[in-house]
Amino acid sequence: MTVDKRLLRERDKIRKSRPKFRRQESWRYKRLKKSWRKPIGIDNSMRHHKRGIPTIVRVGFRGPKATRGLTRTGKEEVLIHNTDELEQITPKTQVARIASSVGTRKKVAITNRADELGIKIINRPEEALSFATISEISEELLQEKDSDAKKKSEAKKPRKKRPSATSLTASELEELERIEAEIGMKKKPTTKKSTTTKKPAAKKTTTKKPTTAKSSTTTKKSTTTKKSTSTKTTTKKAASTAKKSASKSASAKKSSSSGAKKTTSSKKSTTGTTTKKATTTKKKK
Repeated sequence: MTVDKRLLRERDKIRKSRPKFRRQESWRYKRLKKSWRKPIGIDNSMRHHKRGIPTIVRVGFRGPKATRGLTRTGKEEVLIHNTDELEQITPKTQVARIASSVGTRKKVAITNRADELGIKIINRPEEALSFATISEISEELLQEKDSDAKKKSEAKKPRKKRPSATSLTASELEELERIEAEIGMKKKPTTKKSTTTKKPAAKKTTTKKPTTAKSSTTTKKSTTTKKSTSTKTTTKKAASTAKKSASKSASAKKSSSSGAKKTTSSKKSTTGTTTKKATTTKKKK
């Protein structure tokens, strides 16, 4: 069945001017798919063909009836599953299409037979473009898999790990053992010292009490010495003032000396009375 080329040209023009029919408000809501659905409703604006709203599917957008179901060249498509079905095709008006359920082995055989008969195949398999036998196809597929695996391994190179003990050479291992032995020898005496120093710490705790007593006595002595030094400084000042007064008048020296004797005697008498009172209080107790 031959078709006029003029109808094919008209079909191409109509196909280019045909709009993409979309479901109403599919562009507005994500939950609605773009696939066409006929609008239903009394007040539906798309059904009423209002201005500014996409058109609906109608008869006027269809192509000529004589060209329906044909290829662009104007030939019929025939679905094929094996080589026997190829012999029933007329190559002038028909074209072959291999079914999707057919395997690679049969695809190669069908393409080889179609080339012999001069029949065009629309979905010609890639395996049959450069190979004629199944053995060559299998070898080429294996090579492609190997090349893909190599590319993946090169793309995903593992990170460089730190050198472990197993990856070191014999000489390096010996050096490491020697260094570890030296470190171990150095660490041993430090541990002994730490154990010996712990014992005196316990002794110090026992000898803390006498040290506190001594420190208290020493503090008392220091306070007494401070008092004595303070008294000496005061006496020196008094002596210096007395010498200055002696240069002025001799009579003032005699009076000052007599006064000093009286004060010393009075001090001795006061100390004696205090000691007597302390002894009497002890006896009463």
